[in-house]
This record gives sequence, structure tokens and C-alpha cells, in this order.
Amino acid sequence: MDSNIAKIGKYSVSYFNKIEFRNLKKEIFKDEIYHLDIDKDKTNELNIIDVGAYIGLSIIYFTSRYPNAHIIAFEPNPNIFPLLEENVEYNNIKNVQLHNIAIGENTRDRELYIESSGFAAFSTASFIKDAWNGKQKSRPIIVKTEPLSKSINKKVNILKIDTEGTEYEIIKELDVSGSFSKIENLLVEYHPSKNSKLQNLVKILRKNGYDISYRQDGRELEEPKEELILIVAKKTV
Repeated sequence: MDSNIAKIGKYSVSYFNKIEFRNLKKEIFKDEIYHLDIDKDKTNELNIIDVGAYIGLSIIYFTSRYPNAHIIAFEPNPNIFPLLEENVEYNNIKNVQLHNIAIGENTRDRELYIESSGFAAFSTASFIKDAWNGKQKSRPIIVKTEPLSKSINKKVNILKIDTEGTEYEIIKELDVSGSFSKIENLLVEYHPSKNSKLQNLVKILRKNGYDISYRQDGRELEEPKEELILIVAKKTV
């Protein structure tokens, strides 16, 4: 499968699907959906975990804002992982650990559904068949899954989660394992599905001492609905 190359500032990025790349670039670099107000005195010692790193645009964004941050990134799709490695290595991004595994509630092999139309729009890979919204044809591949708590052994300043519909499963596991005591900020892409309700996810976060806000297309939302949004959770206690 041949890839394309584009520039984002000083970075060169390889990608497969042009429309998908443009949409992700706009969200992350123009709308700045992952922007957080971080104390500048802390930026030299930030620890970031990126769940669902895809081709690495979020890693590039975090690196451009926090050049000395340490990043642990997870991308389960073996068709995409080499491209993620290439984008990190070619741009000489240091202090990044890449893991070709999925994050779930436990350790096991599991079916991950990836796009099967031939357009290589793999950003919608999910444990949910035909994507979280049921609008994409997909086929299953077997991937290894492990709980995120296994990788949280010190303070995490930013945890970003984009797993196309299984974010509630991850949040529940972090709650049960007591991992929220180590996590300062969360950026969670919420994908409404029959297995997840926004209020249930938010209830867990608030119980663990987080102040919640919502974003959509780079804008703050006053009244969130059961739709694709970004949850921003900041520790208050």
C-alpha cells in the first residue's frame, strides 16, 4: 500500500487516505481539539499517554507544544503501526514509546474491526463492527489487548483516548484499578453507541475528582448531547 507525504510545519507526515488526513489535520492543528492550559513550569517534565495514536498526528501536536514531554502511545492496527513508527522516526521525535497493542478491560486476544472498502481509512478501527456509527464496512483482525492501568505506574499529566466507541470500557477499568489518582488531565473522544452513555462516563470522572467540559469542532459546548464530542476532564482535588 503506497503512502502520501505532507508537511505540517517542520514535520513531514506519511499517510494513506487524503480526505481522512485533511480532516484529522484540521481537527488537531487548526481547531486544536487537544489544547490544554498547562503550567509552563511543568512542560519540561510532562508524561503523556496517547491511546489510539493512529499515524501520529496527535503525537506531533503534543511534541510541538511540549518538546520535552515523555509520550507512551498505543495503536492496535498492524496495517497502520509501521506508518506511525515511520512518522515518529523520520521526524526524529524523541522520548516516545510506541506499542502495537489495543487497550481494553483485560489482557486477551480480541477482534478489531478495520475498514474494508479499500480506501485505507483506518482511523475508524474499533472493537465495534462497522464502526461506532454503523456506517462503514469493516472486517475483523485479531489484536492483543491489555488494560491501560498496566502502563500507569507514575503521574500522567495528559491522557488522550480515541478508541472509536470503547472509551467507556477503558474509563471503567481505570476506575476499578484506582488509576485516576495518578492522572491529571484527560482528553476523551466520546463516540455514542449502544454500549455506552455519556452520563455514565461523566459520572465516573466526576466521582474521581474531575471538572468536566465539552468540545465539538474546536468549540466549547454548553449542553452536550449523545453525539461525537470531546470530553475534557481536569483534576480538581
